[in-house]
Amino acid sequence: MTKKIFFSAFFSFCLATLSFSQLEKTIHQTFDVSQSNAISFDLVSDSTVIVPWAGNNVLTETKIELYDASPSILKHFIEKDQRYAIQADSTSGVFRLSSVKMKREPIRTKNGECYENVQIRLFVPDDFELQGKNKLVRVDEN
Repeated sequence: MTKKIFFSAFFSFCLATLSFSQLEKTIHQTFDVSQSNAISFDLVSDSTVIVPWAGNNVLTETKIELYDASPSILKHFIEKDQRYAIQADSTSGVFRLSSVKMKREPIRTKNGECYENVQIRLFVPDDFELQGKNKLVRVDEN
């Protein structure tokens, strides 16, 4: 009888470790915009929200939810593939934030396609104002 219980418990444990659930990770990046009067952004996400704050840098908060994948898959896409990384470029005179990976192919495992939800919050200095859908301009307080 104890052998049956032991094998049932062991089998249940093995099944539980093989099934994947929701994985969640939040990545923060900061960018110095003290010398910039305008910021444009081109970010790949399911939603992007602009949040004014009292800081003098831009802080990006990328929240990733990945379903039906292992933690090692998520780690690979964050660290090696740079799938969720944001880069800055100021060579054109405008500070530009963009996703490193502008096209994200679906993540597939041997069990099928993984559902992914990416939400980005941009914390921008409160002296910037949104102009259009993807440009922020520093407001002159004079």
